[in-house]
Amino acid sequence: MINNTILTPEFQEFLVSIEKEDIRTIGLKKSPFLDVTSAEIAQQLKGLQVAKHKFPTLYQTKGIYFPPSINLEQASSEATANYKASLVKGKKMVDLTAGLGIDSIAFSSTFDSVIHIEQNEQLSEIVARNVKTLNRNINCFHGSFNAYFQQNPHETFDLIYLDPARRDGSSRKFILEDLEPNILEYLDLFFEKADQVMVKLSPLLDLSLTIQQIPCIKEIHIVALKNEVKDFLIVLEKGLVTTNPTIFCVNLESNQEHYSYAFESEATKIPAFSGVRKYIYEPNVSILKAGGFKGICASFGVYKLHQNTHLYTSDQYKANFPGRIFQVEEIIKNPKKEIAKTKANLLVKNYPENIDLIKKKLKITDGGSITIIFTQSIEGIHILKTSKV
Repeated sequence: MINNTILTPEFQEFLVSIEKEDIRTIGLKKSPFLDVTSAEIAQQLKGLQVAKHKFPTLYQTKGIYFPPSINLEQASSEATANYKASLVKGKKMVDLTAGLGIDSIAFSSTFDSVIHIEQNEQLSEIVARNVKTLNRNINCFHGSFNAYFQQNPHETFDLIYLDPARRDGSSRKFILEDLEPNILEYLDLFFEKADQVMVKLSPLLDLSLTIQQIPCIKEIHIVALKNEVKDFLIVLEKGLVTTNPTIFCVNLESNQEHYSYAFESEATKIPAFSGVRKYIYEPNVSILKAGGFKGICASFGVYKLHQNTHLYTSDQYKANFPGRIFQVEEIIKNPKKEIAKTKANLLVKNYPENIDLIKKKLKITDGGSITIIFTQSIEGIHILKTSKV
């Protein structure tokens, strides 16, 4: 199980000294420690390198034991875990599918007591050692959550959290029934134990279908990190019956405002349309994933270019718009003369040709300070030379 030599000051100092080394090279070298193999050194080095960007608290703490790569990959980032923890607080919560424990560690800052449940014995032991090093109010249980509930039949919580895995071997479209555990089968049990349940789902799941299947969703959080969707969180409330949860669109580490709206209100919104004006706006990916294309016009005072173009425009600069903002410098009339063989960034939205064909035809290479937008408004096709604001 855990190799205690890895936790000694001597090994920890050695690990820091090789932090920038190539993992593959380290794995092939002879280990300088009698009780630690080269493969174990490579595993710890991989963990340290991943932690620097994904789990900064673990990176900054001496004596952390890192698990195999697959557990590092499957774990939430610290940034998204902290966002989850910011949504809830209380005395006691339980993480039913806890893994490396990054979410549990975050929840320990907003709950007095956290139960970490993990079926992988080695991973459970690693987390128990790490949370002791971190001095967190987390108790680790090795086994299934069913086993925990059976051993503690009268225990209740302020929050149940889980991150279900997808069942192997399924070739169907991603649906709730593909998850393990299948939350549809366990909701009654969960609500016997807690009044509030938070579930992390795959961004591939359909938003509308999820709301139809689970009528007690209070909130949905589409969480992006640096404009890449990471989490699709649903917050369930015992006794609630609704098809109109609040949708929160979040883009962490981007300095962008959160955008929220009532799910059913989006269908009633009528966007304002316009041809190209001085500024062009591209919503961040959390809004695009949520499908919040209409209400955003009134919320930020912008116009939609076209029914099928998810770009927006205005004459006045809207600094609080949650996405990228471009200033139109020039409308290109003759692309072969004006932008051929240019170095530029391309943004292609609702345009007759795809980005690869455009690059090939005009011999455009990636890079530079300008962005050329190929798009369509209610006034027709446009090629816009822009600068990012």
